[in-house]
Amino acid sequence: MEKFGKLVHYVQHKISGTYTQISTLDPNETVVNQLQRSRSTHGKIAKPMVGRAGHVDTVNNLTVIRAGMILSGGKDGRAVLTNTDSGEIHNMWSNSCEINKICYRNFIAKHSLIAAGRNGTLTHWMFNHEPGDLPNVVFDGHKFGVTGVVSINENQFMSGSRDCSVKIWDLESAKCVRTQTINRNLVTHMAYNGNLVAQTSEDKSVRLWDPRNASVVTEFPRKRHIQMFCEFDGANRFFSCSNGFNNDGCEITSYDVRNPRQSREARGHEGNVTSLSIVQMDQTKRLLASVSADRQIRLWKIEEDGQAVLKPIWNEDVPLEADNLQVCSYPDGHIIVSGGKGRLIHYQAKLTAQRVILDVQLIQQHSMAMSGSSHALH
Repeated sequence: MEKFGKLVHYVQHKISGTYTQISTLDPNETVVNQLQRSRSTHGKIAKPMVGRAGHVDTVNNLTVIRAGMILSGGKDGRAVLTNTDSGEIHNMWSNSCEINKICYRNFIAKHSLIAAGRNGTLTHWMFNHEPGDLPNVVFDGHKFGVTGVVSINENQFMSGSRDCSVKIWDLESAKCVRTQTINRNLVTHMAYNGNLVAQTSEDKSVRLWDPRNASVVTEFPRKRHIQMFCEFDGANRFFSCSNGFNNDGCEITSYDVRNPRQSREARGHEGNVTSLSIVQMDQTKRLLASVSADRQIRLWKIEEDGQAVLKPIWNEDVPLEADNLQVCSYPDGHIIVSGGKGRLIHYQAKLTAQRVILDVQLIQQHSMAMSGSSHALH
């Protein structure tokens, strides 16, 4: 009888329209709902801007020029300069092949980029490029695809390749000035902090290089999985991330440059962790953003009470089709995530209810409707 009474009570609520869906009590959902209410004006939720993508295929690499301006290189062979605040495409360069990595240079007000190609070439373009212009110079020396490139000074830059070699190039002579080859060192990424070059590899190693003479300064203990990407946090700390599946691997590792054996790992992603970026929230607060083949973006606390930590604080689905999501950031919590079909999302990390959440500012896509989670595109 008691069960029958509960059933009648439920049906009455359904009929009268006063039935309320039970909350999942998911803290992420609760905070997002608070943000939606704060963005509402007379009951209407402010929508993010929508712009047209500059790429037509997967974006392989992102790099920041300044706040609001990013360079991207893609599988379509394009290098694109985008204003991520307005969605405007400022310039575009067409490379001879797919661009694996991209590097920005600015010396004596001469802005340029170096596109690292899948065919082993490195192409130097000036920013004052006009449609139909030829590149400034093409460097040819790697046997296989170039998968790492960093600018080290006004006249030189450094590259790494799947041919297991690391090279230093001179822009004036357009020649390679130093080469170092290490067996099985299939380079996956390179990062520069003004002093050292960090490099990840398919041989599961992470190395630090002296860019003055292309010598290895430190080789950290080998990991259990392929290292996909690396990112510096100042002079004495950097991070790498690995491939993996179903929580096997998929880790982020924090390294102390001064102590090769001091590192800490964190897990949370369920697929290849493909890119990392330091997110500057304000003058003192910094976070780490990571993206993965599991189509999630995660934020990690990297400092607590003056001590180095690596703690997860937020995760969210990213509605982009790609196994190679990329991420970059610029100050005040602005985070750019790119995926397949040239699609790009501009988030801003905000503090709400004493928690950090992601608010969508801009979506770049083609004319087709964007699929994905409405939770991420609130």
